[in-house]
Amino acid sequence: MLPPFEYIRPNTLEEAVSRLAELESTRILAGGTDVLVQMRAGSSNPGALVDIKKLDALKGFEFSPEKGLVIGALATHSELANSKLIQEKYAILFDGVSRVGSVQIRNRATVGGNLCSALPSADSAGPLLALNAVLEIYGPEGKREVPLDQFYLGTKKTVLKKGEILTRIFIPAYGKNSGGAYIKFTRRKAMDLALLGVSVFLETEEDQKTCKGARIALTTAAPTPIRAYQAEAVLKGQVLDQELFSQAAAAVLNEAKPRSSWRAPEEFRRRLIKHLVPRAGMLAWERLKKPVLD
Repeated sequence: MLPPFEYIRPNTLEEAVSRLAELESTRILAGGTDVLVQMRAGSSNPGALVDIKKLDALKGFEFSPEKGLVIGALATHSELANSKLIQEKYAILFDGVSRVGSVQIRNRATVGGNLCSALPSADSAGPLLALNAVLEIYGPEGKREVPLDQFYLGTKKTVLKKGEILTRIFIPAYGKNSGGAYIKFTRRKAMDLALLGVSVFLETEEDQKTCKGARIALTTAAPTPIRAYQAEAVLKGQVLDQELFSQAAAAVLNEAKPRSSWRAPEEFRRRLIKHLVPRAGMLAWERLKKPVLD
């Protein structure tokens, strides 16, 4: 049963920001797949919920070769997973959004909410980190942009200030000789949280062998989703092969900070890193060799 709370449904983004800024103990209601569950469980008891689902400016997504992909914070995981454009041009993002919860959860849960939950296991966070996503945030002081790799302060903690709302997610346009992959390792082939998630995005020279740029992101490998910068440096400028990806995995082990929990011990998660980083790297490399839709 839900505890008592004030329900607020603003008609504009400005009104939503104003109410969030003026009220104490307030949370945003978007898909509701996290906040309502937490309220029923008694782990969250906000005095008010600000329902932003009516704000059309935060819905949907669009792509252009010049601006790349712009995702509204209220876009659901199903919207992205069912898009041919996402499947073809941003396969790594499809990997992530198509593995979030169940079909019912994906139909409700928003990408913005998944990021703002700031959980280390968030399935969309790793692919978006690897895609070099930038977040647009709107609040009482106006609009600002924050790279996703600077968004997280700790588990369930972000740089969002009082009254601020994540509005849009910007992802660059990537052409030929680029590709990525996200691998989610779970205890079972069913709806489950990741024991470890590995995202790899690659860009190569025209030979499709020499690495021009690489981004590696991990989930459930630290208190927040993280980039593995040392491992990325191992790949850059080198000719890609299985051994090189194994060397990158060794570098990841120095950067990751997995913990032991009832779901998996730290040592098992470290073994997963050793095996999944090369696997995700090889899959990303395979994908970049395939023609991309115009």
